[in-house]
Amino acid sequence: MTSVEVSLDSSPHRLIVGMPRGGTTAMMRALNADDRVAAFGETLFWGRAWVEPLQDGGLDAPRLERIAELLRKKRLTPCGDPGGLSDEGRDLSATAADAVLAMPVGCRPVDVFDAIGEAIASKAGRRIWVEKTPHHLQHLDRIFEAMPDALVLVMLRSPEAFLSSYKHQGDRKSPEIKKVFHRLYHPMLASLICRRGLQEAIRCSERWADALMMVKLEEIREDPTGVMGRIRSHLGLPEFLDVQFQQANSSFEGVSKDPSPLSPVETTWLRLLVGRDARALEMPLPDRRMVPIGFLLSVAALVPWAIRNWKTISQLDQGGIRGMIRRWLR
Repeated sequence: MTSVEVSLDSSPHRLIVGMPRGGTTAMMRALNADDRVAAFGETLFWGRAWVEPLQDGGLDAPRLERIAELLRKKRLTPCGDPGGLSDEGRDLSATAADAVLAMPVGCRPVDVFDAIGEAIASKAGRRIWVEKTPHHLQHLDRIFEAMPDALVLVMLRSPEAFLSSYKHQGDRKSPEIKKVFHRLYHPMLASLICRRGLQEAIRCSERWADALMMVKLEEIREDPTGVMGRIRSHLGLPEFLDVQFQQANSSFEGVSKDPSPLSPVETTWLRLLVGRDARALEMPLPDRRMVPIGFLLSVAALVPWAIRNWKTISQLDQGGIRGMIRRWLR
């Protein structure tokens, strides 16, 4: 894309977080229908790609280089139509990395984050930037400490729809990647991920009630114009007629056949692990279907599943498998 000089508005900071498979990519694309807005992600800046500053809060040259290196390895989104800021995303990553390397030694993480957002918005010829990383929901303490003015949109999805999407998220990928996704899937793990997202949403909404807006994907689909208007108001975005909210990055996009419904074993795991938090958020749960033998077999399958996937799961989190499981089980 061609660089365009624009007057940037980075105050307040605007973030999209939430559950995985919760429609955050579709939200970016929807916001980008307004040519004043550059919604992009996922930098992972405050979470998995966090680089701890020095004791005085500043970043030295090696830390800035580390942040730039992590950004260059990513393909920032959205790219392509509809609502993309780039054809394939690598140029956004390069722009972000270059902005980091141009920062002075001793700058704070929030200064670097601002530089990333402003550089991407400027490249896209837009004025207002919004960053989207779903798992930043788990790091809002760090975010609000650095950016007390932040306005956050938390996107959620009903447990049953989440599990179906999570289960099939590899179906539209290459056979090799699809095989990895299917090997990693277990309904207990997926249900714990769902629970963690709901619990964090509840905790954060109680602590930062004014700064957070929780939106369920199903609500947007029922009333896209009305809900998008409320979202824009919460984020302090200028008025714009959002004519529709298109589902994007779906697990089922380009798949030749509809996914099979969740099995009784899968819905049992959901009800067992997610039920209380789903009810607290007034989310529907699948009907109870008793399958004691099938459920016990699913429990027994956890041992070979864990052995088979130990190395892969360990690599998903810098804190290691034990720390990740402790957070899931909280």
